[in-house]
Amino acid sequence: MINRIRLWATAICLVCFGGSATAQDRPWENFDYPTLNNFDMPSLEIFELDNGIRFYLVEDKELPLIDVNVMVQTGGILVPEQQVGLQSLTGTVMRSGGTREYPGNALNELLEDRAAVMETSIGFSSGSARFNVLADDFDDLLPVFIDLLRNPAFPEERLALAKTQQRSSIARRNDDQGGIAGREFQRLIYGQESPYSRRIEYATLDNISRDDLVAFHERSFVGRNMMIGVTGDFDMANMKARLSDAFSTIPAGDELTLTFPQVDYEFSEGVFLVDKPDVNQSYVLLGHIGGMRDNPDYAALQVMNRVLSGGFSSRLMQVVRSEMGLAYSVFGSYGSGVHFPGTFTAGVMTQSESTAEAISAIVGQIERLQDEAISDEELARTKDQFLNTLVFQYTSIASVLRERMSNDYAGLPPDTFEQLVEEVSAVTVADVQRVAQQYLRPDALRILVVGNAVELGDQLEVFGDVTDVDISIPGN
Repeated sequence: MINRIRLWATAICLVCFGGSATAQDRPWENFDYPTLNNFDMPSLEIFELDNGIRFYLVEDKELPLIDVNVMVQTGGILVPEQQVGLQSLTGTVMRSGGTREYPGNALNELLEDRAAVMETSIGFSSGSARFNVLADDFDDLLPVFIDLLRNPAFPEERLALAKTQQRSSIARRNDDQGGIAGREFQRLIYGQESPYSRRIEYATLDNISRDDLVAFHERSFVGRNMMIGVTGDFDMANMKARLSDAFSTIPAGDELTLTFPQVDYEFSEGVFLVDKPDVNQSYVLLGHIGGMRDNPDYAALQVMNRVLSGGFSSRLMQVVRSEMGLAYSVFGSYGSGVHFPGTFTAGVMTQSESTAEAISAIVGQIERLQDEAISDEELARTKDQFLNTLVFQYTSIASVLRERMSNDYAGLPPDTFEQLVEEVSAVTVADVQRVAQQYLRPDALRILVVGNAVELGDQLEVFGDVTDVDISIPGN
């Protein structure tokens, strides 16, 4: 962590000024550049209270602000199938409803008067809360933040409003092609009944009461489930004392265990169609199961994916969009999950009449990665771009600290970022072809098309029997 910024500066120099091309090809190498600022990441202090809360503190005197980020070990994976959406409603109403002492509207006014922020949310595999405030107001508003964490009121009217908003989202969920494609592709890969592809329905909302929100909150927001990162303009020793005193009132509770079931996946091809008569273009996703973040080949897979689909210089962009003129947009990713496998996905938006041609072109580029080694120049360019992207993912001390906390939460090493930079730098031409051959299955792709069935005609049948996908909304 301490040398992370210096590592970034070195990486920037390497990716901007290095590579295999000549100086004539890179005229900017003749420019005079100012010396990069030498900046060390301030020291990180980690300590834990008796109630199990783990704190991560980093001083940052640049602005008179203090930023508090809470990670909570909880999530939708704990929610039963008949109550999908419970975690989302809990996170929303926790903040919108405020507390008994500071109801929602009063809390809003208080924060607006102090130019402060308090937010809460709960996703599938974690919960979060954030508190951002001027340093001079920290002592006054910290008790309010702790009150929000511990004593949310969950008023019935705010729950009713949140449910209405969710019902509105359900009613509109088939309006957008991309939204349909992403949702249904998840179900094709993980299975209709998998917790990784569940969705909120009218019926699941009806099964959720205020008591359910209270119970979910009470077992989640306890000391043994909480990690708290604090950055900003403060004195380390003084801040440790303030936090220890304020957060020691939170009960330790019981640590939640998040169990992520294995994905039962068999590689098999298939063609699936969602008929959307009101469009004249197709939104296509094709792919199969991906991998895990702890795979030793992770870096090579990410470099391979960037060759295939990483931006405007990728093969899909250059061939499918620029050379063949088949796509409005073409993209892809090799997903590697922390808790369960991600998905390998390639996608394209194209005119209805060119759908099959665009799919064939994408499959052809996947096969090309397996059959032909990429050039040294293409590898160097791709790695340069990847390193540049990595460098600028973390633009502040707070973002670096959040990454460290996320790594700890996921069970990854503290130096995950540094390891990735080193591993990407070490990827070879042979590595890219090897992982393409080992992990990609162009012979077993599941192809999903969201488009106009009449305009598509029978062109999808060249890839196999077409299965219609029903996206009707239960309860409508």
